[in-house]
Amino acid sequence: MADPSWAPSLEQVADHIPTRTRSTAAAPGDDTLLNTFTAQTTPTDEQARRHISGACAEVLGAIGGDVPATPSFLARLASEAAALRAAADIELAYPSRDADISVYQQLDQRAKDALQRLISAVDDQGAGPEGSLLPVWSMPEPVWYGDYPL
Repeated sequence: MADPSWAPSLEQVADHIPTRTRSTAAAPGDDTLLNTFTAQTTPTDEQARRHISGACAEVLGAIGGDVPATPSFLARLASEAAALRAAADIELAYPSRDADISVYQQLDQRAKDALQRLISAVDDQGAGPEGSLLPVWSMPEPVWYGDYPL
């Protein structure tokens, strides 16, 4: 199955974990960040794509189907939720120091929060152009004697 159109790019995931984009083929002491995953990073671009696919599947499962086309911001929310989930999963899968577990915990919480925002927005999709929950009041017509001075 192909990834959905809103699936995050390698660069979007790398934005959350830039230190994972150092080239393993670089000269010793070279700390240049590639800002994407390649065949010379850990994880490789192929491994990162598998994490992205898993994250997209998790997002789709959480919302119970596909991301609605309108309002258009839902695709961006889905992409960000999947990017955070993939970044957290990569941090957990490739720990190189104890601090990586702490980074995972922070990314995991951010991914859960982003997913919850997406679920709420999808549930509320028809509430208005912004997709936000706004109260809607409806009152019956007043009776004829309602305004009559007694």
